[in-house]
Amino acid sequence: MNEIRKVRVQDASRIKSVIGFDTVAAAQDHIRKNIYYTDESFSVLARSSYTSKYSVTVRFIGSVDDVFADALLKFLFFSKDIYKVSVIISVDDAATEHVLVRNGFVQEAVLHEELYENDSFVDAGLFYITLPMYKQYSVGFLPFQRGVIAVSGGVDYVDDVTFLRFDETPSNEYIRRCADHCGLITDGKMRPRGDEFYKEYKNEDVPAEVQRALTQIREYLLKKRQSFDINVKTGNASEFKTSVWACIKKIPYGYTISYEDIALELAGGDIKKARKLTRAVGHACAENPVPIIVPCHRVIGKNGKLVGFKDGVEFKDFLLTHELFAAMPLA
Repeated sequence: MNEIRKVRVQDASRIKSVIGFDTVAAAQDHIRKNIYYTDESFSVLARSSYTSKYSVTVRFIGSVDDVFADALLKFLFFSKDIYKVSVIISVDDAATEHVLVRNGFVQEAVLHEELYENDSFVDAGLFYITLPMYKQYSVGFLPFQRGVIAVSGGVDYVDDVTFLRFDETPSNEYIRRCADHCGLITDGKMRPRGDEFYKEYKNEDVPAEVQRALTQIREYLLKKRQSFDINVKTGNASEFKTSVWACIKKIPYGYTISYEDIALELAGGDIKKARKLTRAVGHACAENPVPIIVPCHRVIGKNGKLVGFKDGVEFKDFLLTHELFAAMPLA
């Protein structure tokens, strides 16, 4: 029995006619744009030598395009936990240099007689990019009275909103690395409350939807907005969690309901069924990846107790108080 596996770029010559292309190059381009990349699929187009746990140096085999360069970065940054990607190319390879620059790479050095091509040694350009420099997916930061709100996402979606405390180390390593790159961390911790750096801080080159979310959250904190129209991506969330979050989004600004109320709505008014769902509703609220945008702070215990906020109930208390009283300065 033949092994079933995902198609790879190196399969192009064998299957080009099957997928409707006349040339191997066209088939390769199609595969690059549609497959999920793996170590094997990248190996046919790039050679790499891991110089440390978090750094990799790559040399491309043949020509590359923006699709491949971006996919390679996503794979190394988010699947392999690489922090820095370096690329070595011939100084005469203007086409690849343009691809690298468009994808955020910066030239670090010229390496004399680094490559052996056409029976002679030639100079090479050394380019690099680090995880926080990758702009197709990134984090924006918004200081406010109780800490810093970190918003993560891509060009057309947001998939995480996290509350960070002053003077504490972010538990999320990706967010920590980005905050450190932006200068928001000192001595391994977020800058303290009142630090002058926060007053001057500006988000630069964050993806478009992340910037929209930061703008709308800032307006919310200034009491200029009560709802959001941000495109949220929740990944592989279960149908039940998605349904809970949909119920939460319907709660009006300044109002609260209980976990039991949501469970009753999901159970179609069946009280017995609702009682069995209440704990699961609480877990779904606690795992809401985008608080504020999906206002899980408006869901409280039946006895009025504040529970179920992923970053700490003090932030939940702040948001509820904020919706009830006059606006205050952000930080």
